[in-house]
Amino acid sequence: MIKLNRLKSLIWLRWQYLMSNKGLLYIGIGMPIGEMALLSLIPNIHGNAGFLSFSLNFVYSITSGSFISLMIGEEKEKKNLRTLILSGVKMKEYTFSVIIFPFIFSIISCIYFPLLFGVHISSWPVYIFIIVSECLFFILANLSIGLFSKNQVQASLFTLIIFIFVTLLPIILELTSNELIKNIIEWSFIGINTKYFIELEKFQISNISTISILLWIFGMSILTRYAFAWNRKEHNWNDKYK
Repeated sequence: MIKLNRLKSLIWLRWQYLMSNKGLLYIGIGMPIGEMALLSLIPNIHGNAGFLSFSLNFVYSITSGSFISLMIGEEKEKKNLRTLILSGVKMKEYTFSVIIFPFIFSIISCIYFPLLFGVHISSWPVYIFIIVSECLFFILANLSIGLFSKNQVQASLFTLIIFIFVTLLPIILELTSNELIKNIIEWSFIGINTKYFIELEKFQISNISTISILLWIFGMSILTRYAFAWNRKEHNWNDKYK
């Protein structure tokens, strides 16, 4: 059961940490918004739905991604995660305090970018569903990466692999006519975002890619739970035999 006072304290501590770590804050928020704002000034890019798709992938990978894994990686290096676990912080409390700000920042960026690039969104409810789903997946995936990694270097390596994968998949889809590759991409965690920007107004929420992202989120939630339990067990074991 979540204790409200402890959760409030964790959220307040997380906010103080972000305010004192300007470099991480820039990587997670300033870099995606700042760079995309500059690129939106290029005439050929303004109104380009394909570039909007690339920008969202950038937000998923950075703001919903490496922002979290690097934050947790630093906590593990400084033994802060160990202190929290040994003090009795529950998984739900810790997870919520970690993801709340990246999630808010990600959603704000994803809503702002269509306006920034001048891209018409035919159905905002569908668009919101897609960006919330993708943000949740990337947040949970990088939360797991951070919990399993020993330090920021390991976390950075794994998040870089995901970033390359996310960047290349839409390009591969445009270049290939192979049905097997198309099906693999459609079932991938970035499939619903890629498919949406290919079909736009023709996109139907009731398709394979929608089921796929929900399954990916469910799978990542289980992995995150296991990753936190693994950290708890490891720290309790080390503390017992120290």
